[in-house]
Order: sequence, then structure tokens, then C-alpha cells
Amino acid sequence: MVNDSEKVLSAFAQMYFFKELVHDQLHFTEEGNTEKEVADLLLNLGDIVVAIQLKARNEADKTDDIEKEIKWLNHKCKDAKKQVKDSISFIRAGTLPVFSNERGQQIKIDPEAEIIPLIIFMNEDIGNRYPHILRKHSEDGMDINCLSFKDFQIVCKELMTPIEIVEYLKWRLDFYQNNGDVDISIFMGDDDSVLITRPGSGEALVSQFLTERYGMMNAKEMQPFIEPFQWMLHNLPERVVAESVDNSSYPMIQFFSHFKRSEIKDYEERISRALEAAENKDYNVVGSLRNSAKKYVMFFVSTHDGYALSMDFLEQWARENGVEFDKLIQVFVYWVSDKEFRIDYAFKDSSNQYLK
Repeated sequence: MVNDSEKVLSAFAQMYFFKELVHDQLHFTEEGNTEKEVADLLLNLGDIVVAIQLKARNEADKTDDIEKEIKWLNHKCKDAKKQVKDSISFIRAGTLPVFSNERGQQIKIDPEAEIIPLIIFMNEDIGNRYPHILRKHSEDGMDINCLSFKDFQIVCKELMTPIEIVEYLKWRLDFYQNNGDVDISIFMGDDDSVLITRPGSGEALVSQFLTERYGMMNAKEMQPFIEPFQWMLHNLPERVVAESVDNSSYPMIQFFSHFKRSEIKDYEERISRALEAAENKDYNVVGSLRNSAKKYVMFFVSTHDGYALSMDFLEQWARENGVEFDKLIQVFVYWVSDKEFRIDYAFKDSSNQYLK
């Protein structure tokens, strides 16, 4: 059964990781009819899985006795650590059943995925009284990020994109492993900017992470592009043109969940260009995005009446221009009225399976 705290966490995670990437029904039965659970929540990006253990303090059990609170906290940290270790073992064994995501799709967890454990405490008093425990918890040679739910919300709202939330969790753990508990962090950027943060206050390390990654001004300039991109992903399932392909939107959501804000900015700029061309009845390929490291190429097409270009044609065009890729995406944009437009997608992966 999913308790109220788990429901709250799941609903929040779906806002930033999307329904396709969230699993919260994770009970299974081992041999001998023993019921087990793979974490309280999995955020599954395919090659990366965030395994979350949730710990909440019942209101009736709260006390002003500091010693009792510390005892409870230490017990729950150890308990959560064991559960996380078990979750990792379950995934690595490769014998788990297929779990439904929050879109109702049956998705198998990759046993070779990178697993990022995370402990979330729903009791905000913990963060106020014992901020050190919310940074990481070390035991038996394994460090795990620990966050209050409030601070996890800050992380998601500031970063917004699944891959950057994941990368922040890895960066955050490294920060505390390298620096220990610090009251003040001073970071000097390449542009001579200076950022001073109090890491334990409102998860201020998010600002340092973005500054290190993009520079202070660049990170802010890219921020406005993220919200429309999120809206696109939430509505993408009905925009992928599919023919007899189960879970056709899933590989697209998984693909876009790895986009960083620099890629999102480029994507949004090309969408605007395609919309303008379609409005002017200039129907053509108006731009592309390619990433040799991620091995994808994306064509942006201005069109009309939902007409898409042949994927074979686009593939040949890319090959003739020396582009190597595993994923070929067509983003075709068209106006359905003077005030309404659509953005639809066709997708081809390395197995030559068309989602169009």
C-alpha cells in the first residue's frame, strides 16, 4: 500500500520527472512467497535510476526531547540505508518483474543502469534541528544524499529538468565528500564572479551547481525556456505519431529527459523558427540539432495539415552529410488555425523501429 507521504512525493515527482519516469508500485514476491519492495519510489531515466527511500515522523510520535529525536533519526537513517542497499541488490540481480509507471506503461528496470540512492525525510523539524544529517549519511563505506522533502522541492523547482536534478544529486554528494559539513561556500567563476552560499540553508548549493555548470548569467538566461519545454513533455504522449507500437511516447520522454538547459534553449529557438516559417507558408526543414556524444540528430520541419517528411529521406540526408547517429527525430510544426499550432514528433532509433 502507498501511504499519504508516498502519494505526495509521487505526485510532486511527476511534475518534474513526468509520469513515464515515475514508479511507485514496487512490491514483488520472491521465491517462498516473501513480499519485498524496491524502494518507495523509482525515478527511471533508463540508463539512470534514482532510488528513493522516504522516512516520515508520525505527528503523534513527535517530541521535544532532543535525545529521543536524535535516537529516532539515527535509527531511521540506518533503516533507510539498509533498504537502499537492498533496492540496489534487487535491481542489479536483473530478476525483477516489469513494473507499471504512472502512465500505466509496463517498463522493465535496466539492471545495468546507474543507481543513485536518495533518502528523503518528510519531517521538516529534522532539517531545522539537525541540518547536518540532511546532507549525507555515511555508514559502511557508502554515502547517500539525504534531503528534507522541502529541500527536494527546492532542488526540483530550481533545476526543473530530470537530468540536471540527477546530476545535481551526484555533484552534491561529491561536494560533501570533498568538503565535509561547511557553513559557507565561496565559489569564483571563470568570469571573475564570486558566489557566496550557505549550503545548509534552503539547499543553496543549487545556485553554486548552476554557476559552475553554466555561469551565473547564462543559467538565468536559459531559465525561461524550461517551462515551455516541460509543458511539451507533459503533453507529448498525444503528439507522437505512432503505428502499432506499444508505449510509443516512452522512448521520446526518456530521450528528452536527458536534455540539459543549453539543449532546451536551442530546441525552443528552432521551434520558434519553424512556427514563423509555417505561418509564412514556407514549408521546409528550418533547422537541426545534433549531438555526436549522445548520437542523435533532430530535424525541425515547418509544414501544414499535419504533414511530415519521410523519415527515410531525412535519414539519407543526414548520412550523406556525414552525420552519425543512433536516434533520428523529426519535429514537425504546423498551424491548425490562426491562433492554434501543433508540434508533433516522429522518431527512429538504432534498431530501425519507426514510431511513425
